[in-house]
Amino acid sequence: MISQTFYPDIVTIMQREQEELKKRGYADTAKGIDHFLKGDSGTGFVYVAEDGKNYIITNYHVISQSRTDGLSVMFEKTGGEQTVYSNLSIIAADEEMDIALLAFSGGQNPFPESLAFLERPVEEGDDVYSAGFPGLGTAMIWQLGRGMVSNASVRLPDRDDETRLTGPYIQHTAQVDPGNSGGPLLIQVPGVPTGFAVAGINTLSARFRQGANYSIPMNRVRSFLDASLITKTEPGSAGLEKRIGLFLEGFDSSNAVYYHISKFLANSCTSENAEYALYEVTEKAPGPVQNEIFGSNSSPVAIMSHAVAWTIENSLRTKPGKISITKDSITEIDENNYTVNFLVGNKTVSSQWVNEYGIWRIKSFGSIAAGDKSLARKKAERREANAKLKAFPVLQLSAGLATIIERGAGFGADLIIRSGYVGYGFEVCVANNFFETGAFNGLYIPITADKCAFTLFLNIGAGFMVGTNGKGNDDDNMMRLNLNIFPQTGFQFTTAAVPGLYFQFAYQYNFIIDLLKKRENNNMPPDKNKLTFSIGYAF
Repeated sequence: MISQTFYPDIVTIMQREQEELKKRGYADTAKGIDHFLKGDSGTGFVYVAEDGKNYIITNYHVISQSRTDGLSVMFEKTGGEQTVYSNLSIIAADEEMDIALLAFSGGQNPFPESLAFLERPVEEGDDVYSAGFPGLGTAMIWQLGRGMVSNASVRLPDRDDETRLTGPYIQHTAQVDPGNSGGPLLIQVPGVPTGFAVAGINTLSARFRQGANYSIPMNRVRSFLDASLITKTEPGSAGLEKRIGLFLEGFDSSNAVYYHISKFLANSCTSENAEYALYEVTEKAPGPVQNEIFGSNSSPVAIMSHAVAWTIENSLRTKPGKISITKDSITEIDENNYTVNFLVGNKTVSSQWVNEYGIWRIKSFGSIAAGDKSLARKKAERREANAKLKAFPVLQLSAGLATIIERGAGFGADLIIRSGYVGYGFEVCVANNFFETGAFNGLYIPITADKCAFTLFLNIGAGFMVGTNGKGNDDDNMMRLNLNIFPQTGFQFTTAAVPGLYFQFAYQYNFIIDLLKKRENNNMPPDKNKLTFSIGYAF
C-alpha cells in the first residue's frame, strides 16, 4: 500500500477548513478531510531491475499530489505483519499513461526479486486477478479479485477531448475499487515466482457500467520503464518545448481553460498559492465555476489546484472567447528550472517551469501565482476585518428617529435580510397622526477601510400609509389610506470598535396612490418625504 504526504501549506489549509466545517455542523465532510490529512493511498508493486535496484511501480494519480519525498509504502504478510519504508522518491512519471516509478530512500534494495512480467499479450476470455488495498471506511484492506478479460485492447475517449482516443487498455471484470489504483493485474503462469505474472497495471473503472475495469498493458509499461531507466527523457529545453506546446494547445478554446491549466501546475505551485486562490474563487468566480470547482468529486488538493488554475486564467482573460497567448522566450536558470515568457495580447507574462520527476510543470505564473504569501495574508486580514465590521451581514435590525418632513418627527424601525450585495427588508414608521408600513429590496455596496465601513444602498419598495390631518371636526378630520411606491437611498456606517453596531441615514420619496379617493382636502399633508436616522445591530 502506498501513502502520500501533502505539502505543509496544503495541510494547514485543510486543517483550517476542517475546523470551519465542524463549527458549521458538517461532521461527515470534515471527517472526509481528516481522511485526506492522513494521506491518500493506493497500491503498487515491486520491480527489480537487472542491476538489482528496487523500484515501486504505481499509477501517477496515486502520487500526483504528494511532496516528491513524502511517500511511504507498506508491505503486509499473510499473518498480518507489516513493514513500512518511508521517504520514497519519485524518479519518473508519465501523467498521460498514468504510471509513476518510485525509488527506495538511501539506496535500499530490500527485495531480491519481483513479480514476473507476462511475456505474451492477453486474450479475451483469460482469467485475471486484481490485487490491491481498497478502502473500507478509512482502513485499507488487502483484496484479491477474480474476473476475465472482456476486451484485450480497447481505446477510451480522452476526458478533455472525447474525439481523441487514449490507450490501448485491457478491459476486464476483476474487482477494482478505490485504493486498487496502481496495483497489478495478474494471470496465473506456472513456473514463475508466486505462480502469477503481471499482465497490466489497474488504473480506472468505468462509471455507470458494471464490471468494466481498465489496466495498462505490459508493452506500454515496458516502454515507460525503458524511457525512465535506460534511454531517459529528452533533456533540457527540448522536452520543455513540447510541454509548452501542449500547454498552449489547450487555450485554443472559447470555453474555460482552468481545468487544462491545472494539469500543468507543479504541486509546489498549488501549495504556495491555494489559500489566495480559494479566496479569489469564492469572491470573484461566477456561480457555475464555483459549483464546478467546489461541487466536484475531486479531492481537496485537486480543488485547490483548480482554484489556482482559475486565478491564472482570470488574470489572462480580458474578454470572452479564446485567450490570445503565445510563447515569447525561454531562458535557462539551471537544468531543472527555466523561465518562460508568454505574450498575452501585448503584455509579457513571465513564468517559471520546473522539472518535477521528469515532467515539466509550472512553478510560478505572473504575479498572480508567484507564491506571494502577502496576497493571501491581505485577503485573510480583509475578511477578518469585514467579519468585525459585519460588512456582509445576514440580518440587520435598526430603530430611531423618522421625520416625515410634511408632519414632523416620529419613530421608525426596519428589518433587513442580506445576501451578499442584495437586501430584502420591512419597515414601519409612526408619526403625528400617521402610520406607514412597507417592504423593499435593493443593492447594498460596502466600501471598507481598516476599521470602518460605509455601505451605500438603494432600495425600491411599496407599502401602505394611513394618516389624518389631525382636526377635531369630523368634516375636517379626513383620513387617508394610500398605497405608496418609493425609492429609498442612504448609507450605513459601521466601526470595528463595536462589531455589529451601525448607524443608518436614509431618505425616502413616496409616490402616493389615494385608495379611498375622497374629496380633496387642502389641509391634508402630502407625506411624500421621509428622513430617518437610526441605530442598528447586524448579525
